[in-house]
Amino acid sequence: MASVTRKSKTGRARRGTVERLVYDAVERLLADGTPYTALGIQRIADEAGVARSSFYLHFADKTDLLIRLGESSTEELFGVAERWLAEGADATPDSLRRAVAEVIEQRRRHAGALAALDEVAAYDDGVASFWKTRIERFAALVERRLVEARDGGLLDPSVDPRTTSRWIAWGTERTVAQHVDSDPGDGDAALAETLTRAIWHAMGG
Repeated sequence: MASVTRKSKTGRARRGTVERLVYDAVERLLADGTPYTALGIQRIADEAGVARSSFYLHFADKTDLLIRLGESSTEELFGVAERWLAEGADATPDSLRRAVAEVIEQRRRHAGALAALDEVAAYDDGVASFWKTRIERFAALVERRLVEARDGGLLDPSVDPRTTSRWIAWGTERTVAQHVDSDPGDGDAALAETLTRAIWHAMGG
């Protein structure tokens, strides 16, 4: 008799494979300049090499797909920044500069998917809520770090941690997004340097 555990692991592996095929297919199609709203389920399934019925076994609809693609695409983007925050007192301008440069690189790598989030969030409340919640989660970590710095005497008491953290989170996200949309990459180092100086100063460095 086949092991239930083995079947379960096989099922999870198959599910993960189909999801990855679909994510990669959508990113390829978006990279070609196709707006997300113009992508039909059948076209996505064909590009991924999976049956339409298989698509619906894994995703409820295109909104569900976009949110989950967004989760996958932003995992490393926000992870880079969150790991820098976790350095605490050991953080340096150089480590921040490396983190910012990697954030820019991750934004380029997933430019199509993240642009699609912006596109659909303008009219879909579910996507807008996902994107706002994800950025606010990061902003809350920045705010906590600022409060710790203020309480430790490392930050000017007049600095408001909540306002500053939202400027860092939302301002950096929008600046990087617009830069990637308009710059082929020549200005990445200059942007990383500018953001590093601004963020380091804002956080009491």
